[in-house]
Amino acid sequence: MARILAFGAHPDDVEFQCSGTLALLAQRGYEIHIAVMAGGEYGSATLSEYEIRRKRLAENVESANTIGAHFHYAGGHDGEIQYDPWYRKITYRVLREVDPLIVFTHPPTDYMVDHEEVSKLVRNACFLAPVPNCDSQSSHAVTSGTPYLYYWNAMGLVDIFGRPLSLTDVVDISSVMDIKERMLACHASQRDWLRHHHKIDAYIEMMKHNAEAQGRLIERPAAEGFIQHLGHGYPTEDILSEILENLCVRLRS
Repeated sequence: MARILAFGAHPDDVEFQCSGTLALLAQRGYEIHIAVMAGGEYGSATLSEYEIRRKRLAENVESANTIGAHFHYAGGHDGEIQYDPWYRKITYRVLREVDPLIVFTHPPTDYMVDHEEVSKLVRNACFLAPVPNCDSQSSHAVTSGTPYLYYWNAMGLVDIFGRPLSLTDVVDISSVMDIKERMLACHASQRDWLRHHHKIDAYIEMMKHNAEAQGRLIERPAAEGFIQHLGHGYPTEDILSEILENLCVRLRS
């Protein structure tokens, strides 16, 4: 069965933004892969960066196991992600290891720069991972082609200027909200972090609020929104609607 890759900047990004859709795809027999660029080293007020990285990556493995997904840590570091040769290479290598049919990642505009840099890195890797002379010293075989690329919605559902993103697809995840909640709850260390840094104590409730808000776009109880990358050189068929049928509503082409 074809493989699906969700590639986030930090542990828990995927769970917040697209784990419901991944659960639906897993139920349809697709092989699911979850990757993170950084290890969550800034995500604690009490543990060292190495201690919290170990904890957060273990939480991410537990979350991935919930839907039988494979987990990949690319090797980057919180706050240091940038569009440079080293980060481009480690992104190529994750793409080549998985060779996905569909890739999900951050939108080009989001509330923090790590997310935006990963968006660029993953977009670039989708296009260049099939090219033999790109990172030709790598032991990984090139991908079989350019995958379908979808950006999940921005955190908080708005860009850095407070504007809603122009979504192309909204997926009804009402039937798998319990799975999405269990996956996010695996990231137990982040409840304490968000209370400290963001001054909130509503880790799960924030996710539910966002899912409900996106559900209202299609008159369903809960949903996840996406923007398909439709630029030159990328496949443009609406593969999500093809796979998920009536659970995926196409808003625009």
